[in-house]
Amino acid sequence: MKSRNFNFALMAGLVGLASFVVTACTDSDTAQDTQKKVEDGISFAVTDIQNISESSLPKTKAPSVYETTSTPLEGEGAEGLSLLETTVEGVNPVYHPAATRGTITTNDNFAGLKKPFAIFATKEGSTAANYLYNEKVNADGTMVNPVKWKKSESSKLKFFAVHPATDGSNPLVTTSSGTNPVVNYTPDTDVKKQFDLLVANTNSFNYDDYVSQKIPIAFSHATTAVLFKVGNDLSYNQQVKKIEIRNVIGNGTYDIATKAWTVGTTKKTFELDLSAAPFSTATNVGAIMNGGDGTFFMVPQDIPADADVKITFVSGKSVVAKIGGNGKKWVAGTTRTYAISNPKDLEDRNAVLTVSSDKSTYNYNETNVPFKVTSYSELTGSGRPAKAEPWAITKYEFSADGTTWTATAGKPSMVAAMSSESGNGGTSAEARTMTFTNDYHDYKAEREAALKAAPEATGTVDLSKVNGPQETANCYIVSASGKYSFPMVYGNAIKNGVDNTEAFNPSGINGSAVAINPFWGATKITGSKITGATKAEVLWSSTPGIVSDVAINGDNVEFKVNKANMKEASVIIGIKNSEPDGSYGVGNVLWSWHIWITSKDVVDTDNGYFMREPLGFRHTKWQGTSYQQDRKVRLTFTQTRTGKTAQVEFTQKAASMEREGEAMYYQQGRKDPLYPTSPMALQTPGPNPDALRRGFTLINSVKYASVMARPRKLWSNPTTKGNWDWMTISTGDIGNGEPYYSESVVANTTYFNLWDANNGQGHGYTGTFVKTVYDPSPVGFRVPRLAEFEKINNGNNGKAAFTPLTGVLSYLDFTIMNKGTNGYYWSSEKKEGPGNMGTDQEYYGYYGLLALARGSQKDLVLKKDFSTTKNFPMFQNMAWGASVISIKE
Repeated sequence: MKSRNFNFALMAGLVGLASFVVTACTDSDTAQDTQKKVEDGISFAVTDIQNISESSLPKTKAPSVYETTSTPLEGEGAEGLSLLETTVEGVNPVYHPAATRGTITTNDNFAGLKKPFAIFATKEGSTAANYLYNEKVNADGTMVNPVKWKKSESSKLKFFAVHPATDGSNPLVTTSSGTNPVVNYTPDTDVKKQFDLLVANTNSFNYDDYVSQKIPIAFSHATTAVLFKVGNDLSYNQQVKKIEIRNVIGNGTYDIATKAWTVGTTKKTFELDLSAAPFSTATNVGAIMNGGDGTFFMVPQDIPADADVKITFVSGKSVVAKIGGNGKKWVAGTTRTYAISNPKDLEDRNAVLTVSSDKSTYNYNETNVPFKVTSYSELTGSGRPAKAEPWAITKYEFSADGTTWTATAGKPSMVAAMSSESGNGGTSAEARTMTFTNDYHDYKAEREAALKAAPEATGTVDLSKVNGPQETANCYIVSASGKYSFPMVYGNAIKNGVDNTEAFNPSGINGSAVAINPFWGATKITGSKITGATKAEVLWSSTPGIVSDVAINGDNVEFKVNKANMKEASVIIGIKNSEPDGSYGVGNVLWSWHIWITSKDVVDTDNGYFMREPLGFRHTKWQGTSYQQDRKVRLTFTQTRTGKTAQVEFTQKAASMEREGEAMYYQQGRKDPLYPTSPMALQTPGPNPDALRRGFTLINSVKYASVMARPRKLWSNPTTKGNWDWMTISTGDIGNGEPYYSESVVANTTYFNLWDANNGQGHGYTGTFVKTVYDPSPVGFRVPRLAEFEKINNGNNGKAAFTPLTGVLSYLDFTIMNKGTNGYYWSSEKKEGPGNMGTDQEYYGYYGLLALARGSQKDLVLKKDFSTTKNFPMFQNMAWGASVISIKE
């Protein structure tokens, strides 16, 4: 047997396989010796199983070996960093120019490395390397010490090879001559001192076939190569100083004949020191951090659960990731690559997010709001191109006053649409358009369109029963066309389906000169129903033709509201008997009712708060934006990966509300609505001055509803309580139900309880409010006391009440005064004078108290009179016509 027995020292690691060509030798003992004389011994043709690209290599391991996994990195500044593990068949033949000891051995650099390999040969039928043992072979395939193959010694040989061969200073081939080689592999903990370990195990070769041929040797890799590279999205601008793989098995034996590893038990830390030439992470994706002589060649093993990778930077920071446990393996003949990625891309990256627009303030009718978004990031000092950063609108905020902001769920109502709420980002701005809602309304037209479009009433609707049990009033609200009826009942004399006696015969009042009991209609009211009526008719209408077909049907009045004429309107319907009155030329009116055609919204309020418009109000103009202060929207933009935010605000200007109209007017204590164009005209002055002084009685004010009673004049003697009331007080009966009076008795008296039945005190009465049959309010509402107006000032429980500046109806010439300047609203209360009209004028008598709206509906004055230096309640002659805004019972 031709052999040399020596120790084989090896420090190696996993590398790219190479393709080699070496010479073979022939045996001089064969019959062919005469044909070819061989002097150089056996020669070898070395090939590499990995002489094709890794992607084309067949996967020879279990599928789990090739699974990709991701592990988060921990440590200072490691937020978002992860270690992405991938495994490929073979060892990546990445070109590295430095032909040092740890360089991956490839087909291209094998000869250049000039490292010999060791060859072993086993005779036919033997299980031991008993022909050649640990002989060195040069990189060109020739043996360092040539040995001839003699057929007489063995007709067949099986070869084993290990690359590189060692010089014996660190012997790692532990078997001896006559046994198959076993490599005791302990890679150096200093990665730069490791070697690429190649092994080969051939089939048996026949001497006759290869006597003049080179013996083919196909090397494969025995270890696992471990590489580190820059992964996707990494913009971590650091200098890598050291890479360590810690707590992994550091030794094992490899039986070349059986191609099997026996792994040791000793854990070690393997270190690559890059401090002499630190690696910058601010480089191209895919760049290998530990190329050249920095490849880790590791013992194939089940990676221990406590194994990890530690990367230390020049800055002193370090990051750590677990790489073991959960069945993870390093498998011989594969390359494990750990790519450091950073999906969040935060560290050392300058994020840029800007939102720009040509202007930020838009008129109410400018609905298109264009803007541009620029979103990218760039690695500080790297010279890399900027990276597009996806962005999204992550928050909408709304401000109704420009100061207080509220986050909304989705777009606020002022934003009708957004062309897109996200983008891909980039250094070129992305254009987007927000669409504002045009909340400018012609509310008058909208309300009247809604009234006209409302489904027509079915059958004949009894207005006293629309809310349940029968309840009557002097005013009924109608919001749709159709046929209606109401009972001929004195005001609210029926409540909850039964007679409401307290409304016309209050039990909590005595028959004093300042209160009445019982009340009067054309006759004394002793029951709820009105009798003797022979005719019903429209006494006045703000819109001719809107109500027709008025008639008496049994105990009810019926009428029709015509759809074609539907709009906001007031109509007065009265019932009469057949007896004309010679003095005034009209029939006796027994009672009248106010039909108010308007939206149901006017009574949409809570108990104890005001209806939303004064009685009988109809708009002449109502338009503007639904908001009366400039409103704003604030958008927050966020870069999806970095969390960088930017905000922008846009303002939509308000269009001032133009709201004007006409209301009905009332003398305090009367149920009858008045308006200058109605036949409720002034009483024609007669020749008797006393008639001008005394006015009408309460009975006459009902009996002759179309003739407004002229008030008494102020008595010339200011020391008396000259009565500015619109009526005289009856003190007796001269027959036929007609009262007589004595001026000396009644000059200084008035009725306090015309609207509040038990109030015999006047201003300041706090007893239970009892609504009377003279109250002009619809069902469920009443005239308010003065103090209750504070509820309008304090917000009306969120249901805005409109108190327009309707002025006051003059009792002198029946014209409207101060319209657009002031609005006057009666309370149910009266007060004894003096009343103050200025700093030096005092008027004695009894006066009605009211609230005064000045300048705007929100400036409602309750305490001051005309002279703002005096803290008296606002007062007025009760003969003047003021508006009424009722409060819900």
